[in-house]
Amino acid sequence: MDNNNAVRTRYEAFFGHDFMPLIRHEQTQGSEERVAYAAEFAAFQLGHIDKKLGRLIELMEAQHARAA
Repeated sequence: MDNNNAVRTRYEAFFGHDFMPLIRHEQTQGSEERVAYAAEFAAFQLGHIDKKLGRLIELMEAQHARAA
């Protein structure tokens, strides 16, 4: 597995769970880091929602085409 796939796999595993602030050394990160992480998490989740809605629309259009 090349480095890009390793990073992608790590991100997908990390962002695939419910949002949880990053805690290191028994404390949370600074506000800038938390905001950046939250934005990345939201973007990741929106990407998944977009894919699922796209698939749902495809299925609905195919069903409509068969009914017509």
